[in-house]
Amino acid sequence: MKPNPLPCLVLAVALLAAGHPAAAPAQDPAPAVAPAPSTLPGPGPAAAAPAPAPSAEWAPAGEALQSLEALQRALAIKETEEAALRDQMAVATDDMTREDLRRRLQELRDDIAEQRRQFDGFAMDIDLSPFSPQEETSFDWQEQVGKLLEPILAEFENATAESRVIGQLRSQTEDVRKRRDLAGEAVANLQQLLRQAASPELRARLDNRLQTWTRLRDQLENEFAALDLQLQSRLSARESVLDQTTAYARNFFRTRGLNLLLGILAFCAVFFAFRFGEVIVRKLRRKGTEKRFSSRLTALLFHIFSILGGLAAMMLVFNMAGDWFLLGIVIIFLFGVGWASINTLPQQVETIKLMLNIGAVREGEFIVYDSTPYQVESLGLSARLHNPCLDGGIRRLPVKYLAGMTSRPAGRDEPWFPCESGDWVVLSDGQFGQVASQTPAAVRLALPGGGAVTYPAPGFLALHPRNLSGGFRIASTFGIDYRHQADAPAGIPAVLRDKLRAGLPAVVGEDRLIDVEVFFSRANSSSLDFTVWADFTGAAAPDWERLPAAVQRLLVEACTEHGWIVPFPQLTLHQP
Repeated sequence: MKPNPLPCLVLAVALLAAGHPAAAPAQDPAPAVAPAPSTLPGPGPAAAAPAPAPSAEWAPAGEALQSLEALQRALAIKETEEAALRDQMAVATDDMTREDLRRRLQELRDDIAEQRRQFDGFAMDIDLSPFSPQEETSFDWQEQVGKLLEPILAEFENATAESRVIGQLRSQTEDVRKRRDLAGEAVANLQQLLRQAASPELRARLDNRLQTWTRLRDQLENEFAALDLQLQSRLSARESVLDQTTAYARNFFRTRGLNLLLGILAFCAVFFAFRFGEVIVRKLRRKGTEKRFSSRLTALLFHIFSILGGLAAMMLVFNMAGDWFLLGIVIIFLFGVGWASINTLPQQVETIKLMLNIGAVREGEFIVYDSTPYQVESLGLSARLHNPCLDGGIRRLPVKYLAGMTSRPAGRDEPWFPCESGDWVVLSDGQFGQVASQTPAAVRLALPGGGAVTYPAPGFLALHPRNLSGGFRIASTFGIDYRHQADAPAGIPAVLRDKLRAGLPAVVGEDRLIDVEVFFSRANSSSLDFTVWADFTGAAAPDWERLPAAVQRLLVEACTEHGWIVPFPQLTLHQP
């Protein structure tokens, strides 16, 4: 037989039962009932014979055999007492005595049955539950939750025992004080009535009530003094909140610290074992297979089981240590997490699909996050987004932040940002400047003259920046008087064009002017209007603010050279 780990415990229980037999029944006045002896040297008439000594083939060695011998002696004593009680019931004539003997006999039989089960289980070293009748009971989840919370509530009750006792004393003291004051008021009222003239019968009755209420007042006064003394004693001996907290924490770690430490170590061991295994699998995987579905699924399962396995190991340690308080805390924590996850289950499913690269956001595609375009470089437990046009344009964030979003393949020449550092831009609010820096958080513009202004990146994009560094066009309108109508369609536009082509290079540089176009646009109310288009390279962007004025100046000079009149708005009044 394999050695059993419980021989010392069973031996102690058996010796305790043998040394403290059931008390003898009380003497009954009926002469026919004799008192049962507390112990007898041998079995009674109906007692079972002592079990034979175990043979050498199956006899346990050492402490196991001693435990069985002790159980045998305890059983023999109980069976002897059972026989004596049956004899007493046979000769008892009083119904009350018989009922008392019947109750004690049933209790003794229950004890004997329990000890026989212990003897059989210890001697045969097998699970005897299949041989025991099982009671069919319906599952009650409230009862199971109550059993789970019982050790936790007991721990909190123990931690707040002193405060609850003080609170109870205060409540009792206040209640006794109120009743004492009422009793004193009643005594005073009765004394007031006795000072007045009354009939002898009434006075006698009032004297009787006065004595009763006086005794009650004195009794309440003594009770109040005793309770108040206990309360003050408790309060004076009470430690500060810090001392109580420190003492409780010290006691907690002294009694459960080892279990908690072992549980944490078990969690860490399993957790890091799974993570280490995942690293090994990733290194053994062939290069270029990291993006496959199977590789992603393997990594996800490793991460999931690292958490679940660690928690299972921690719960196993607490269960083996018999620490139901810590085990209950872990179970309640898991129950709370599971209950909270019910409402977010669709989001959790979407997050898992993203991690496996089968969701609405895919690797290598274009996505707009926080109003800024990015390329999805990688998806896993975290997502990596990259914008090559931004300084520090890499963003790492939990993949759950992408749940509910969509991505699409990027266009062939689709820009990732409307400008780059060093470009000159004009915003829809009229602001003009050079991009000094642009990050996922903000864009800083250096203004002509040395100033600077910073925009949040989403706000900068909302102002629809116009990038001048790739080239730009100055569009202007110029009007000439109607008296030059004959030359307006062809002659005047050619002259103006030649003037601009000759004068603008002196303003921006010879190689920065691309082309100039001048054409008649419309006949206005007081002038013949011409539209001027002047195209420049991006190198001329720093002069963007003064180029419109330079164009107008050259046009006026051309009109002056050829005697063309520049009209002004006219208002005609008609007299009735």
